[in-house]
Amino acid sequence: MDLTKLIKTQRGGTLEAPLNILFASSEVAPFSKTGGLGDVAGALPSALAQRGHNVQVITPLYRHIDPAELSLSLRLRTLDVPRKARSQSKVEVRLWEGRMASGVRIFFVDAPQFFDRDGVYGYDSDQFEDNAARFAFFSRAVVEFARHSSVPVDVVHCNDWHTGLAPIYAKHYYGDDLGDTRFVFTIHNLAYQGVFDAKTFAATGLPKGDYFKEDGLLHDGSLNFLKGGILYSDAVTTVSQTYADEIQTEAGGCGLHDVLASRAGAVSGILNGADYGVWSPDVDDSIDVRYDVDTLNGKRQNKAALQHGFGLPVRPTMPLLGFVGRLTEQKGLDLLIPALRTKLDAITNEREGFQVVFLGEGEQRYVDALEKLQADYPKRVGVRVGYEEGLAHKLQAGSDILLVPSIFEPCGLTQIYALRYGTLPLVHATGGLADTVIEGSGGDATGFVFQDYEQEQLEDALARATSTYRKYRQWRPLMVNAMRQDFSWGESARAYEELYKA
Repeated sequence: MDLTKLIKTQRGGTLEAPLNILFASSEVAPFSKTGGLGDVAGALPSALAQRGHNVQVITPLYRHIDPAELSLSLRLRTLDVPRKARSQSKVEVRLWEGRMASGVRIFFVDAPQFFDRDGVYGYDSDQFEDNAARFAFFSRAVVEFARHSSVPVDVVHCNDWHTGLAPIYAKHYYGDDLGDTRFVFTIHNLAYQGVFDAKTFAATGLPKGDYFKEDGLLHDGSLNFLKGGILYSDAVTTVSQTYADEIQTEAGGCGLHDVLASRAGAVSGILNGADYGVWSPDVDDSIDVRYDVDTLNGKRQNKAALQHGFGLPVRPTMPLLGFVGRLTEQKGLDLLIPALRTKLDAITNEREGFQVVFLGEGEQRYVDALEKLQADYPKRVGVRVGYEEGLAHKLQAGSDILLVPSIFEPCGLTQIYALRYGTLPLVHATGGLADTVIEGSGGDATGFVFQDYEQEQLEDALARATSTYRKYRQWRPLMVNAMRQDFSWGESARAYEELYKA
């Protein structure tokens, strides 16, 4: 036993010393966010710090992040980041330091040539052509920061393809310097892999002889950053256990199932958590009326406000369905839109009716289809194109049923948030949706689930959900049970802590 890893407690016992963790992410809420990764990076480091660990976060300084507005401090010591080999073609960058709301230290890599532009990964729907160079540089900056840390870093926790090269840089160039540092790599969505033309390999600065091959960073002839993170990290995690199993199959592996299966012993799933300091109806500043499990009348008032805000008739007893998320194929819209149209076409009286509201942005074909649905059913369908954080909270609080019919969903946070608001999720049994929502007649039921990705099954689930809503003696216990579920970050942080120690 390494006695240096033990410290004395005040009561004379022993406790393992806290770990020094560097959390690397291309986005960190509230500073930058395009999706769930930002939420995780904004919450997990704080939860780990609450467990007593020393946590630092590192992320790029994008144009929209104003150091003066955030009262960031410029570190006197700059960071030299090599672009090639161990120490060639160095770029000197400034580091800005700040504090997250929890007190966790966060560092911003100030490299204008890579990050001083509008957008995080691209502008509008176009990706930046130099993203391979941008995030190869960020991966290298993460490693250089760890090397020069005043306290030896025990774990570097990398996230998604944007940091996929960090474990390679560390092990190829700095095996001696970082020999005791372990790399954990979390896949938040396997569909996004950082795939680039093989011609861009030079941007990595790595030797071709070692990595420009199919058992290295190439996959099907293209440069693949995510593959690098999978192959060269000490542990690979994803954001639910079911998703960890799914991605090792041909059906769910997005072309990387064999790569993941080759590292099966290092792959595990840890469910994301929810920040109940932000997403909970008893503390939510964005909703019209706060409420909790004992004051559910407040939810009715939020429902009325949501109906009014979307231009729909205020009908307290009519089921109100909600959808919030990206308007993309993954989110199940090819199934959902025709299913809703079929159900709406079949309504013959108000007792069978329902309303549905949408909030999101994405592919124009889905925008067009939703706006056509709204035009055909103006008293039953409301659509808001775009994303507004406050309105997302209002939708969670005011809806009765949240629609999450995703084809695949690594974890999903919207359904976890919905549970706390007493909004029952209707989900496809995949990934984290299957791990967080239960349908049944017992005391564990929290929502509605359809097993196979088929329109008929979704329509049946819609019928079950709206029918159950009209039976208040059945509906209220489901709401109460949903609101009492605990998916807070504390349990997720404990699981990561055990992984780090292992």
